Order: sequence, then C-alpha cells, then structure tokens
Amino acid sequence: MGNKIFYGIIALIVIVFVAVFVFVSNQSSDPDSLSESGYYPYTDKEPEDLSGPTIDVLDNEDYQSNKTPAEVEEIIQSEEGEFVYFWSPTCVHCQAATPLLTDALDNIDGEVTQLNVLEYDEAWQTYNIEATPTLVYFKDGKEVERLEGNPGSADGFEEFMTAVAE
Repeated sequence: MGNKIFYGIIALIVIVFVAVFVFVSNQSSDPDSLSESGYYPYTDKEPEDLSGPTIDVLDNEDYQSNKTPAEVEEIIQSEEGEFVYFWSPTCVHCQAATPLLTDALDNIDGEVTQLNVLEYDEAWQTYNIEATPTLVYFKDGKEVERLEGNPGSADGFEEFMTAVAE
C-alpha cells in the first residue's frame, strides 16, 4: 500500500511539471504575452527567436515604429522621402539618442521608421551601417543623407531632419 502512494505522488509531480512546461512553452510563443501593450512588430519572427534586449524594450514608447526589413524596403522604394532609424537595444548610444529623436519628432511633427539591427543583422551590410544609432533619409529609393551617432540633443536631430527633408 505504501509503494502505491509513493508512486502516485511521483506520478502527480511528473504531471504537474509537464503541465507547467506546456503552459510556459505556450506563453512564450504568444506575441501578445511578451509585452503589456501587446506591441509586436516582428511579424516575420517567432517570439522565441527574439533576443532578450529586444523583448525588454517592446513596451518602451521610444521604440514603437519598428518595421521588418521587407516593410522598410517597401517604404524606401516609395516616392516619398522617409527617415529610417537603425538602432540596437544593446547599444548604449541608442539608449541615449532615441529619446532625443522622439522629442525632435514631436517638435517637428515628424515620423521615422525604425529597424532593429540586433534582430535583423543583415541590415548592417544592406544599408552600409557602420555604427548605431544611424538615421538615414531615403527618397525615391536612394539614400540622400545620413547622421551617424548621437547628435547630443533633440535640436541636433531636428536640424538634420529639417535640412535634409527640404
């Protein structure tokens, strides 16, 4: 009788561990569960393929304009001019510059498309990115001008964007 109880408890423990594993696995593959806001722009990637630093900034308001490489290319090829911001969540310079860029965009009522080069590392070569952050203005499918690094202020971003987009 004692052995049956012992084996029953072991079986129950195994079932609980399996249930917890299945629950955790299902949670990590649900994009909506990665962020409180449900923001998930990496539609061409499975949630479990994202790096931890990217997941950490999903709810950060400064990083809410992310696109996939295909979406970025479509935007670049349009006839309208567009700024593309190449950044990485592991880049300390990006962490300092992105809030300044957001302030500049608010001041000039502008928009920017963001591409996370940590998740899409082919962008380094495709767009000749040498450092992050890099802000590039494209028009008619061609690069017009770029700003590499942190200009140190929202005014620096504003001056660059207004001068280039004219």
